[in-house]
Formats: sequence, structure tokens, C-alpha cells
Amino acid sequence: MTEHSPALDPLDRQIVAAMQIHGRATWQQIARAVGTSDSTVARRAQRMFASGVVRVVASTDPLRCGYGHPVMLQVKCQAGLVTQVAAELAKRPDVRFLSLVTGSFDVVLELIVPSQRQLAHILFNEVEQVPGISSTVTESVIAHYKVAHVWSHGTLDDDTTAALTHDRGEIVEHEPDSLDERDEALVALLAEDARLSFASIAGRLNISESMAKRRLNALVADGRVRFTTIVRPELLGYGVEVMCWLGMDLRHLDEAARILAARPEVRYVAATAGYSDLTCEVVLRDQPDLHRFITQVLANLPGLRRTEIGLELATIKRAYTHVESPHLDNGDRKAAT
Repeated sequence: MTEHSPALDPLDRQIVAAMQIHGRATWQQIARAVGTSDSTVARRAQRMFASGVVRVVASTDPLRCGYGHPVMLQVKCQAGLVTQVAAELAKRPDVRFLSLVTGSFDVVLELIVPSQRQLAHILFNEVEQVPGISSTVTESVIAHYKVAHVWSHGTLDDDTTAALTHDRGEIVEHEPDSLDERDEALVALLAEDARLSFASIAGRLNISESMAKRRLNALVADGRVRFTTIVRPELLGYGVEVMCWLGMDLRHLDEAARILAARPEVRYVAATAGYSDLTCEVVLRDQPDLHRFITQVLANLPGLRRTEIGLELATIKRAYTHVESPHLDNGDRKAAT
């Protein structure tokens, strides 16, 4: 995606919102949701895919696959080296999310680590050896309250959202279960394009179409594989993304986390041990909307003691996928702020 990505009209936005809810919905299902023809939906979606404005990708849930647990890392960089540090860290395959931010830190990222011992090795022998890093703060994610792949709230009505959710199917809880070699190959293929047909999947993996369908459906049903529709929020009318680090009275942490998780503008909520007690990511329309969220939502959270907010200037990686370059047009991130 480029800085000059074409604007999306209301129908485009509805199509993208439908794919956020159900990443592999058929053209017929999407057409029914947005009230147009199958051919119109297919033509518009293919145009957005071809231009790079929209991507639908698959990724594994590390907890459900037994790959490890998430750790949040906040990084301060030497002046003039922020984008270089971000680019180097984004190369790591264990980084699921990375963004340049304002505030006390320059870069925030999420690592998936298999153990505490391995985390020590990663921090002291790898991450902190990256040229340009001044300091790091590490937070262990101890509970997820929300990891939403749908955040374009209000684009589709409640009935349409419910219908697409029904078509997608519910996730059945189960014990962590690792992927076998063939499943890993399937996910790697869909990490590039999650809307590949079952026939294409079967041909590329040299398996039958029925096996491809059965394996993928099983991985999706138990939540080991999730689909993410990647699009710049501003193209859907959301111009402000922020990370919030909240210090809480621990007696109210669970209650506050559930209040945040119920908010449609909140994309991510996790209880964290370290710099903050709760970390959340919020997608908003504009600065007045941010002011409303701070004064009406955060200000009323039970047990809130401290708040720090960082604007996301550029999200480099999401769902393990590179979504834009860390190199800004007008020099380093520090110059932009």
C-alpha cells in the first residue's frame, strides 16, 4: 500500500467490512450483505486486491497452536535511527505486530516467544544488539480480552454483521494443538493470499480439493487459523490509531478490561505484567473522536490510575504481515513529530 492509495467509495468500504468479518466469504455472501450483484463485488474486490489497497491473509493463533506466548516490547531509539530499528525488528518472523508511535517510546511490537528462557536470549542477545536501540521495556501478556480483526464499526448494520458471522461459523474452544507439516504448508500459502480457492490450494499442495477444504475448515473451526483483512484505516474513514498503556487498581482490572473489550472502537485489549496493567489498541475516526474516547471512556474506567497514549504513526507489521515500509517520506519519525 502506498501513501497515494485510491480512495474507497461507500460500496468498497462495505465490501471490505464484510471481508473483515468473514475473510473467505464467497462473492455471493458478500453481495447479499452489501446489496449488489456477485459480479460487482468480485470486480471491485479484485481491483482493490490488485492495487494492494486490501489484502486478506491467514495467520496462526500462537496460543491455540502451542507456539508460545505474546510479549509486548516498547523500544526507545537513538535520534535519526527509528526507521532503521523498526525495519530490522520487523524482519523477525516472531514479530506479529510492529508500529512507530509517539510518546515515551518510538517503536512498539509484539513478539511470540516459546519460553521465558528463550525470551531472555532474544532480548539480551538479539533485540538489544540492534544498532540504534537506546532502551527497551518488556511486558508479558498474561491474558487476552480482545483481539479483533473487525474494527470498521458502523459500516454494516447489525443484522448484516450477524449473518456474515453466522456464515463464518463459531470457534470451538479446545486444548492447544500444534500444526502438522501439511497444515503448516497450507497456512504458509494462505499467509500470502487467504482467498485462494480450494482448487488452487489443492493444486499447489498436491492434495485433493476435499482434503484442502477439510483441513482448512478444521483449522478455522478450532481457532488455530484466523483471517485478517488488512487495509489502511483512513481508507475506511478512521484516521486515528492509538496504543493505550493503563495503570490500574488491580481490584478493578478485570472489570475495566471487559468494559474496554465491549467497545467497538477497541481492537485489542490485554492484561500485561510490567510497564502497564492493561494495554489496548483503539481505532478512531479523528482527533475529536480521540478526545471523546479519553474523556468519556477512559476517564470513567473503574480503578484507572495512570494513562499513557501513543499515536500509531505507521504500522509496519500486523498478523505477521508487512503492511507498509517503516521509512517515512520526509525523513525520520522524529522529524515528523
